[in-house]
Amino acid sequence: MFSFLNSTILVAAAAALIPLIIHLFSRRKVKVIEFSSLRHLKEMQRRQLRRLKIRQLLLLLLRMLIILVVVMAFARPTARRGAMGTHAAVSAVILYDNSASMNRSVADGELPDIARKRTRDLLETFSQSDEVCLLPLVRQNDEETGSLTTAATALSILDRVSFGGGRADLQGGLDKALDLLSGATNLNREIYIVSDRQRTSLPATAPLEASDIGLYLVDLPLEDTDNLGLVALDFGGQLLQPGHDFDVVAGIKNYGDREATDRIASLFIDGRRVAQTDFAATAGGETSVRFTRSVSRTGFHSGYVELSDDRFPGDNRYYFSFRIPDQFNVLVVNGDPSAQFVKLALVPDLSGAVYWSVKEARPSDLTGVNFHDYDVVMLIGAPTLNESQTTRLKSYVRRGNALFISYGPDTDIDAFNQIWAEPTGVTYQQAVNRSFTRAGYYILESITLTHPIFSVFDFDDDRAPEIKFYALPRMTASATGNVLLGFSGGRPALVESNFGNGKILTFTAPMSPDFTDLPSHGFFVPFVSRAMEYLAADLSSLDIRLYAGENITRGLAGMRDVTRVVDLIRPDSTVVSLAPEEDRGALVLRTGPLALPGIYWISDRGREMDRFAVNLIPAECDLASTDMDQFALSLGAPEYRELAPDVTLAEAIATYRVGRELWQIFLWIAVILLAVEMLLGRGVAREE
Repeated sequence: MFSFLNSTILVAAAAALIPLIIHLFSRRKVKVIEFSSLRHLKEMQRRQLRRLKIRQLLLLLLRMLIILVVVMAFARPTARRGAMGTHAAVSAVILYDNSASMNRSVADGELPDIARKRTRDLLETFSQSDEVCLLPLVRQNDEETGSLTTAATALSILDRVSFGGGRADLQGGLDKALDLLSGATNLNREIYIVSDRQRTSLPATAPLEASDIGLYLVDLPLEDTDNLGLVALDFGGQLLQPGHDFDVVAGIKNYGDREATDRIASLFIDGRRVAQTDFAATAGGETSVRFTRSVSRTGFHSGYVELSDDRFPGDNRYYFSFRIPDQFNVLVVNGDPSAQFVKLALVPDLSGAVYWSVKEARPSDLTGVNFHDYDVVMLIGAPTLNESQTTRLKSYVRRGNALFISYGPDTDIDAFNQIWAEPTGVTYQQAVNRSFTRAGYYILESITLTHPIFSVFDFDDDRAPEIKFYALPRMTASATGNVLLGFSGGRPALVESNFGNGKILTFTAPMSPDFTDLPSHGFFVPFVSRAMEYLAADLSSLDIRLYAGENITRGLAGMRDVTRVVDLIRPDSTVVSLAPEEDRGALVLRTGPLALPGIYWISDRGREMDRFAVNLIPAECDLASTDMDQFALSLGAPEYRELAPDVTLAEAIATYRVGRELWQIFLWIAVILLAVEMLLGRGVAREE
């Protein structure tokens, strides 16, 4: 018995009835007139007509059979077993692991070179009638993959695939392979996996559990590797300023089974080695190294922490980047007389205003103001804004910017609670009492000395300075607000909250001299300046973890022209031109997946606009692999075939394949029948 791989074409077998229909409609009735002189020929006529009818019937059957055999040939008849016919065609998907963990050395050489050669040998086993698709498990933008083509096309894709810093998407690769092979018509449907079978890349589900597709695992010469990897970098929420020391703490993990001793870690900043230290790490344990350095200028800075070389260099560097602004732009919204004191605290002398650029505006002037032109917006006295202004300001903070709000005696607490209670984490129950005496007062009682705003202050006995507040509103802080300063009596004074990607600092009491000694105290100026530095420094950028293979979006502050194309400069110095997009009033650049770890620059006509670091995802540092049985079990495959390094791939694969296609035999049968029909048709006399 055999089956048909293209059974839908069998509908065309009805065309075999066409010769019969033509024959039936072409029969003619002949009127017979007898002549006496021809009667002796009747017997001869009957014998000739009988032979003619038999020949016509044979021709009719031959023509119907020719059409039927041709249709069956196009339907691709296939026998599961047998010695006749050609081998059944193959539809195959090769999942090619080009993740970071593959880019290492083994005893037999470089693992990427070995994997590429084995894959090339595998592709050469396919014939022209086979369908093949090569799917890299770390997708790259310039790949033309995703469909069943020829082995020659797959070879050209293999030559272009590179090994980057991304993580193998085995789950996505298997899902794509199953989708491609579900529509394939060939009898043999196969999935090949060329991978280091990394333990951390196993799929979350068992996609091959209900599949009858053949699974082939190409064995690579893997081995246990004593590997040390950099897995984290921490700046500790410090304010980075020129000439001031800052700490960089690097986290290191030992993935090997032996203790690592006398290892070297180095710190590089702006292309120069600036520090070095030795360390040790227990087997399977973690440790950290600390560097203390400073930079002398503002602007963009970048660097990396580096470990000494081993067989897997991909995780021996951890990159970082930060920016110290030349000048901070602050918008002071004047809703209270204390705004003048805040402005003077930032810019006491306009002639020497270099570090801060402060612009003052009233709430009525905010209609034409673009908040994204400023690093920090200050709502002094918490004035009530209209709906449009509030919406734009909230969007400004969500996008990663900063807001400072201070309470004033004229603050509408109902409006504040409705608009700002959730973003700030502060809710007011009662406004400040305007009728008070100075007989009693509140003071600053609690302070978070480890916070970046206060870490530089040298307070006596680690206590906040004694500053008198003669009247306070009644307020509470929710769980979303972090109380940095507190008044006596348990009321919060300074509350920090996160809103979207941005930060909000709320000073909950009036800063006017009528209510407090704060503006005249020596603490006021450094406090305001330090708070603005903290909000404007964008310390959150130091905590952003960008990993190779991820889609990355970067904000472009200062750009106006949406249609302008900017340059993305990769770590290998190649340049890609990208067009910014507008997203909720701000320009962003969507880079797509970035394959290489390292430092990336965004340049606009030669002017550097942004610099950011992309690192290897920590999961790729763990090189431990699973054995063949465990790997196949995690995929849900009921059985698999191992292609060992010492076997000839073509011979090994041929023993597992089934079926022989018979379409060529059917075409030859059709040709023979056509020849017989032509010979038989010559002997048929034309009907008079």
